[in-house]
Amino acid sequence: MKKPVCVDAAKAGCGEGLLWDVRRACLWWVDISGEVLHRFDPATNEGTQIKMPYLISALALHEDGRLIIATAQGLGFVDESNGKIDIVMHPERDISGNRLNDMVAAPDGCLWAGTMSEGAKAATGALYRIGLDGVETMMERTTISNGMDWSPDGSNLYFIDSVPGVLYVYSDHEWRVLFRFDETVGRPDGLCVDSAGMLWVAICDRGQVIAMTPQGEITERIDLPCEIVTNCAFGGSDLKTLYVTTGTFSMSEAEKLANPLAGGLFAVEMEVAGKAAHYLKW
Repeated sequence: MKKPVCVDAAKAGCGEGLLWDVRRACLWWVDISGEVLHRFDPATNEGTQIKMPYLISALALHEDGRLIIATAQGLGFVDESNGKIDIVMHPERDISGNRLNDMVAAPDGCLWAGTMSEGAKAATGALYRIGLDGVETMMERTTISNGMDWSPDGSNLYFIDSVPGVLYVYSDHEWRVLFRFDETVGRPDGLCVDSAGMLWVAICDRGQVIAMTPQGEITERIDLPCEIVTNCAFGGSDLKTLYVTTGTFSMSEAEKLANPLAGGLFAVEMEVAGKAAHYLKW
C-alpha cells in the first residue's frame, strides 16, 4: 500500500497549482485562499513561502525559466525573490465575477487556461488556448475549470469541470466525456498523468487520489489523512514522487485542531514515473 508522508505542514487554506521545476529541482505550489506561493526543496526537505499581493491559483514554466502564474488580475510572470508579479494578459478582463483557476502548458508551447465564477456560482467559466496566434475559446459554460494534463504522447488533453463532475478528453480537435463522477466516487479536483498514461485524480471530498486508465477505469485509491485533497503532480529527481496538496477551507477550528496535517503537502513514492511539464513558448 502506498503511504503518503507529509513533507510540509503548511496548513494551506486551499493548496493547488503543483508544478515540478526540473531546472531548479524544486516543487512549486500555491495556497489560493492564503495568497501564498510555496516552494518545496526535496534535497533539504524545506518549504518556503512567498506572500503574493492577491489571489493566485496555478503555475506554469516558460522555456526561459520564468514562472508564470494565474492570478485574480490575470496571467503574469512572478519574481520568486520578492513576489512581484508582472501581469501580461487576461482572457476575460471584461467579465465581472470570473477569475482564472487552473492551467497547463501544451506540447506546442501554448498555454491552456481555464476560468470560473468566483465561488462557483454559475457556469460562466471557459477554457482558452493562448498562443502566439492569439486566444482561442476551446470550451464554454464551465463551472470550475480544473484538472488539466496531457497524455505522454501529447495527443490527448484531460480536463475536469468539477461541479458537474465531468472528466473530458480532447483529441483530434474534438471533446468527449471520459468519466462522470458521482457520489460513489466523489468530487474531482486536480489531476496529473504519469509516463505510462495513467491518470491520477484528486478527490476533493473523500481524502483520496484515485488512479484511472485512459479508458476511464478506476484501478487504485491512495488514502490521505485529510478529507480535502485538491491536486497532485509528479516530481523529484526521478519523477517518481507523487506530490499531493490538501486544504482546510471548509473545516471548523475544532476540525483543524483535530487534524494538524490538513492543508499540508504530501509525498507518495510511486513505482512508475511521471513526466516533465511542457514549457510555455510565448
